[in-house]
Order: sequence, then C-alpha cells, then structure tokens
Amino acid sequence: MYRQRQFVTVKDLDGWNEIVSVVDDVNKLCAERGWTQGTLMTRTFGTFNELCLEIDFPDLATFESEMKAWMADPDTGPLMRRLDAVETATSGHDELWMEAEPVKI
Repeated sequence: MYRQRQFVTVKDLDGWNEIVSVVDDVNKLCAERGWTQGTLMTRTFGTFNELCLEIDFPDLATFESEMKAWMADPDTGPLMRRLDAVETATSGHDELWMEAEPVKI
C-alpha cells in the first residue's frame, strides 16, 4: 500500500472552510472518474491551520496512473486554483509513504 499525504496551511477560518469544500469537490470528481478518494485530516495538537489530505493507493502503479490522469484532466485545474487564494505562501508539501515490510538479510 502507498499513502500520499498532501499538506496545506491556510491563512484563516475562511481558508479552512474553502479547503474542506475543495476536498469535497475533489472527492466527488474522483468518484466520478473512478479514482481513489482522500480523507482530510488535521492535528489534534500541534501546528495551527494545517490540513492534510491522505489518499491510500493499493500499489505504486495505481498511484502513478491516477496522478497522470489527474494532471491531464481539464476539471482538476480550477479545483487546484481555489487553493491558491487560501493557503499561506510557505505552505504545501507532499509525501508518499509505502507500507513497511520485513527485511530479509
């Protein structure tokens, strides 16, 4: 399994609500396209105004094919531009984690 984590920090509560709205719209688009949907998370304690979209993929091939389809789809650009207005200048980073397995030496 591979887990993509996309982090964003918003300026204020209006930004927070817009991110929640964008993720809802992203998940609707993903459902329509048959792509993996994500879960929006935030810390219980720690950095304020930071949100994380977590998306679990069964394998690297699925991650790669869905990212390629996402980048080529004309409906994704307007969704992503909505983030520009509400995120801070220093925010935004991506992580890709893979499931840990035993190492045979």
